Amino acid sequence: MTQATPRGRPLDDELTGRVLNEVREALDAVGYVNFKIEKIAAAVGCGKTTIYRRWPTKAELAAAAILDGVDPGETPDTGDVVEDLVEHAWQHLRNFKQEGQQKATHNRTLLAMFDAEVIPLIEARYMKKRHEMGREILDRAVARGQLSESLDQDLIIDTIAGLTLFRLSLKPDARVHSDVELKDSYRRLIRSLVASPD
Repeated sequence: MTQATPRGRPLDDELTGRVLNEVREALDAVGYVNFKIEKIAAAVGCGKTTIYRRWPTKAELAAAAILDGVDPGETPDTGDVVEDLVEHAWQHLRNFKQEGQQKATHNRTLLAMFDAEVIPLIEARYMKKRHEMGREILDRAVARGQLSESLDQDLIIDTIAGLTLFRLSLKPDARVHSDVELKDSYRRLIRSLVASPD
């Protein structure tokens, strides 16, 4: 039988990891709407107050579980705007397919990102930084003469991110046989997005 954590005890790293893993399991099994903090607490052997002290709301807890171990990465600079954007997209894809977080690649877990309560937290803690990195790549490309100033930078960044999220959450069985093939699909999309207008 799991030893219960006393009420009010702060979460240590080991217990934090177990809580977030259990949340991902619950999101994958029943989705965001149906997962209960009471059941998470019971599963890991701690009191609800322990969880609520760290994550005051269900949305905070779900966002923490989704973003656990996720790293925005560094802004690529290969000298080529297409390759920079490919690497930028690859960082994003890797974050949600990383080894040790297989559950974070399952549909219901990723779809929880789009709940009205969760998405502002994901935006503030992850997507905003990723968007800024994309703008840095594109601004640098304009300064180098690789990209037209007239192109809609936000549209480019959002389209690339949208492909990643769509394939992971709504079309996880897309026919992609290797990392090389997947990167090439990004490369073809990005080339069309950054092509100079006629």
